[in-house]
Amino acid sequence: MRTSPGNVATLGRWLRKRAVAWLTGAVLLLGGLWFIERDPSGLAERWRGLAFDALGTAFPRETASNRVVVIDIDRAALEKMGPWPWPRDVLATLVAKVAASRPAAIALDILLADKGSAGGSGDEALAAALRRAPSVLGVVLDPDGNAGIDGPPIVTTGAIDTPDILAAPGLDAPSARLRDAAKGWGVLSLAAPEGQPVRTVPLLTVAASGVQDGLAVEAVRVGQGDVTLIAQARPPRLQIGPLSAPLEQNASLWLHASTKDHRIERTIPATALLAEKGAGRVPEGSIAFIGASAPEAGGLRATAADPFMPSVQIQADAAEQLLDGAFLTRPRAAVLAERAGSAILSVGAIVAGAMLGPFWASLVAALLIVAWVAAATLAFVRISLLIDPLVPALLAVFAFQGTALARFAIVWRERRAIEARFAQHLSPAIVRRIAQNLDVLRLEGEERIVTALFTDIEGFTALTERGRPQEVGSLLNAYLDRVSSLVVEHGGMIDKIVGDAVHAFFNAPLDLENHARCAIACAQAIVGATDALRTKPEAARLAFGRTRIGIESGPAVVGDFGGSRKLDYTAHGAAINTAAKLEASNKLFRSSIAVGPGAVALCPGLAFRPLGHIRPSSESQPILVCEPWPEANQDDLAAYIEAFETSQSDPARAARLFAELAHRHPSDPALRGWIERLSGEG
Repeated sequence: MRTSPGNVATLGRWLRKRAVAWLTGAVLLLGGLWFIERDPSGLAERWRGLAFDALGTAFPRETASNRVVVIDIDRAALEKMGPWPWPRDVLATLVAKVAASRPAAIALDILLADKGSAGGSGDEALAAALRRAPSVLGVVLDPDGNAGIDGPPIVTTGAIDTPDILAAPGLDAPSARLRDAAKGWGVLSLAAPEGQPVRTVPLLTVAASGVQDGLAVEAVRVGQGDVTLIAQARPPRLQIGPLSAPLEQNASLWLHASTKDHRIERTIPATALLAEKGAGRVPEGSIAFIGASAPEAGGLRATAADPFMPSVQIQADAAEQLLDGAFLTRPRAAVLAERAGSAILSVGAIVAGAMLGPFWASLVAALLIVAWVAAATLAFVRISLLIDPLVPALLAVFAFQGTALARFAIVWRERRAIEARFAQHLSPAIVRRIAQNLDVLRLEGEERIVTALFTDIEGFTALTERGRPQEVGSLLNAYLDRVSSLVVEHGGMIDKIVGDAVHAFFNAPLDLENHARCAIACAQAIVGATDALRTKPEAARLAFGRTRIGIESGPAVVGDFGGSRKLDYTAHGAAINTAAKLEASNKLFRSSIAVGPGAVALCPGLAFRPLGHIRPSSESQPILVCEPWPEANQDDLAAYIEAFETSQSDPARAARLFAELAHRHPSDPALRGWIERLSGEG
């Protein structure tokens, strides 16, 4: 299919009008991508974290196994056994009660710091209790210390890429006596950006130039039979006996909390175990975490699931994820997908904002954003993949709003300019139609079939000499105001007013159905309004003349014409020139409305009478001039046609026929003109 030059030009204009919106959207997109990539304030990362929090809260983890229990030192335990911190012998009693159930491992989410130890029988009792079951102690990363202890047995295969691993120059650890009694120790420290919840639990950390695993990892390692950890580079994973976990750049596990009901089910109050018959409540072969939910113990941390989550529950959730293989992952591919999604979403939103109207643009942008959020949510639910649903969507909204605002500003400015320009030329309804859809207007020029209407006042030059300037001005203004109103009311456009003459077009700038009929109806209304004006005293005293009107239809080039200092929206073409000649021919034919053959052909069914022939230009052929004659009946019209047809061959007979018609229509100047011309008086 071939594309016409007109269509190409129209497309070019359409694109140019949206260039500012395109440019605005592109700048905002590039700026937004830079901001997300650099994230100088950490705002994008904060928003991303909030989105992941929302997903984790909406879709909590389903636990496949029930191999983890929490021994909770709650406020009731403190009321019964005394304030925190408890003496080591009280802790020894609790550990012994748990050990009696033969768990796979006991992990203490409590820092039994060497510098806080009183030593003596308390430590001895606790060490003895720790030996009764495979036990894991807690250590804390110390940013101000330099002490270190041996880490777990770990083997690495290849270069492990963990640039964001949690690290500190030292460790705060229990005494050697307690460490000797335990099977291992794991890091209790939980990293969280300032003011944000805990989202990750460390798998591995670095302290005093050595590798230390997290408490949850160490508890699972000991529970698996004191196995050796294997950190492999390709693919990056941490092997814990038969279990393995993805090893991301921060060497941490994305926390996916269980439901509140499950946390309640796996929790055993410490008071229940410390009772006389408390032994046996811990399932055999389970991993038992001992920690405190009492606020006095200082172990409450904010998470997405609970703003006051005991750290022991966080460690228990991490251990369950390791045992069940329930991992949230955020590989490099997810980050690349987010970047691609950000670009695609934003480009789609920019295209919609620049090309479509407000409603459809908003709808398309909203659907794109909803589709992205749904895809990210589905990835989280189905394959536990962390893809940010929020930041790419916000970037798309940002780019869309900027594009739409730029487009709105351009459209608003164009509409105001169009309204100001055409308000005096067209009806308010047509001006509103153009303002609401500027693309219908072709200011650069287009070919249209138009109907031109030209008016003139008979004898106006002489009238200006008879009346005072104020009188003439007031009368002319009233006349022109009425004529202009009638043109607009009939769907026409005022082209210009030249002295007492009005030039108007129909079917421009917008399509007007039956534009030739509308122009003729307008002409008849103007003639009637002029006759009514002539009866008023001030017009009668000055002998205000009839309005003579010329009408013709045909192709014309319509658009803006002029120079850089002044442009006129007007029309040029043979039909325009012919309408001017037809208006002048009324003086010859004594008629009020002279209609050319082009307009007559567009008005089948209307009664016209022929007036004669004129030559619009020296190069053109003569054309038949007609006048609408709505007041005539069929007999009158037949008689007129007969008289007209015999005016050349039998002037005397034609004169008699015209005289008979003039007798029936005494106020018809065109009939009197025929009689005068045929009798040799005109």
